[in-house]
Parts: sequence; C-alpha cells; structure tokens
Amino acid sequence: MPPVTGAVQKKAPGRAVLIRVLLGALAGLAVVSVAVVYLRISRRNFTQDVLSAHPGPLLFAVVGGFVLMGFQSLRWWTVMRSVLPGLGWGHAYRAILVGFFFNSLLPMRGGDLLRVQYLGRRTGVSRAKLLGNEVVDHFSDRWGWVAAFPIICLVSLALPAHERPPPWLYRALAIMACLVAAVATALLAMRSGRWRRDAQGRHRGPAWLANLREGFAAANWRRLLLVETLLAPLPWLWESLVILVASRALDLSLTPMQAYGALTAWNLASIIPSPGNAGSFEASGTLALGWLGVPADRALAFVFLYHLTQVLPGMVAAAALLAAEGETFFGRGSVFEGLAEPISPPTP
Repeated sequence: MPPVTGAVQKKAPGRAVLIRVLLGALAGLAVVSVAVVYLRISRRNFTQDVLSAHPGPLLFAVVGGFVLMGFQSLRWWTVMRSVLPGLGWGHAYRAILVGFFFNSLLPMRGGDLLRVQYLGRRTGVSRAKLLGNEVVDHFSDRWGWVAAFPIICLVSLALPAHERPPPWLYRALAIMACLVAAVATALLAMRSGRWRRDAQGRHRGPAWLANLREGFAAANWRRLLLVETLLAPLPWLWESLVILVASRALDLSLTPMQAYGALTAWNLASIIPSPGNAGSFEASGTLALGWLGVPADRALAFVFLYHLTQVLPGMVAAAALLAAEGETFFGRGSVFEGLAEPISPPTP
C-alpha cells in the first residue's frame, strides 16, 4: 500500500471532526435564528440590554461556574475511584475541566470521549473500562437532575409566593425519569455476571466489550446509590442558585423554580448537536423564560451573557492547563487525535 494512503487515512478523522463541528454550529445558528424571528426580538433592545448589564452578578456567575465544576468533580471522583483507586479530587477536577473544554468545541459530547482518552494515556487503565465508568457517571448526573426537582419544589412552596412547577416542567422531567430508569435497567443488565461471563468463566464478546462491562460493574452500587443520591443533586441545585443570582444582572427577579426551569430547558436543548450548545442554549433559554413571563429581548440578553460566563472562563482555564501539561492542539500528537484512536486496542 503506498505511503500516501496512510497519510490520507490519518487526516480523514480530523476532517470528519471538523465537518461535524461546522454542521453542529450551523444547526445551533439555525435554531437561535428561528427563535429570534418567531419571538420578534429587537436587535436594538437586545444590544442595549447586554451593554447595560450589571457586572457584579455576572462575576458571581463566573466564580459559580468553577464551583459548579467542583461539585461535578466530587460526583465524578466518587464514581471513578472504583477503577482509579489513587485518583485524587484535584485530578478529578482537572479531568472535568478538560472534558468541559472539548465539550465546548465538539458536538455530541465529544469532550467526554476525549476525557477518557486523556485519563487512559496518563493512567494506563483500559479506556473501555474508563468509558464504562463514564457512562455510569453520566447516568448519575441525570439522576441528580431528577432528584433535585422535589427539593426545588419544597423550597418554592416554602417561599411566600408558594410557586408551583409549570405543566411543561412536569412533562419534561417525567420523560427524563423514564429515560433514567431505562438506562439504569440496561446498566444493571450489563454488569450482571451472567451477561459478562460464560459457563467456563470466560468473558463474552471481544476484549473491548469485556472491559466496558467491567467498567459498568466496577462501582459498588449500594454505596454509590447512597452517595449519588446526596451528591448528584448538588450541581443542579447550585447552578439553579447561580442562575437566580446572575439574573439580577439584568434586573430580573427569577425564582428558584424559574431558574430550575431555565436549566431544564437548556439541558433538553443539548440534543441539538451544536458545539458548546451554541445557539440551542440561547433559543431554549429564551423560550423557557418567555413562558415564565420574561420579555423575549431581555431573556435572550440574559441567556447570552450567562452562557458566556459559563463557557469562556472555563475554556481559558482548561486551555492553560493543557498547555502547562505539554499538550498540543494542532498537528501530530495533538489531543484531538484521541477522537480517531480506538477505545481499546484490538486483541492480538
């Protein structure tokens, strides 16, 4: 085979990633453009709202974003210790930061895959096993989303307004609860010894599938259920508070239920594969706040500013971390090559 063929094959994955990024960005742009036209948002009013925002609440949102990653790291660290016993919380925070950086650049949660590659290269642990634990953590995150809802309801009912959830929020969380239950059933089946080994005790299927199942089975599920019930809701509750405070930048007085509703809308919109949820984040947040009575122009301005406070500082910090660790972003040996690497090497 001529040498040039190999070069073409090596470049192809990078080109495919770039195409996915561009298509995702176009999808996000299309979604927010439709929302702007549908809601008849004035560009002049939007610009005025952005320029007149108070900096204090936005600065709190920036700091709150790093605290949020601390809570996410605590949950992720609890899950990953089953396959990485020597993992410290500081290492977990750096891994979460790296995943956040690439999720902001790549569509379809590509940063989670690169975080697996990042850890696999540094620890020598099977990347399929790490991916199995990553799936368990993602399930725990979604469980925390559902588990935070009754807490928000209790807080809202305790306040003078006695606010109740809007009907659409019930429906959205009911769908998410069903998905969480389905994923939990699949994970329990995958970690079952009957599925993982045959009658002679040998692993079923190829080596990568065996490692993936080992990643599912590595967690102590009894302890994990207790810990995750306490830890998993924390990021969602904290970000609801951050949204509530940040809304003061545009003189909005969001309630805990409204902040949680906006957070729910943003996460539902993540099914649109735009890098960093660009466009879909703004469109869904504007629609959700509009349903809650916030003027569309101001809602878009707030969501746009809040998105910037959550994305830009984290990306700068992650890029500085990767550069300090000697990673390169372009050319041979770059971190993006992890997307073209197999999750587990083929068996000889």
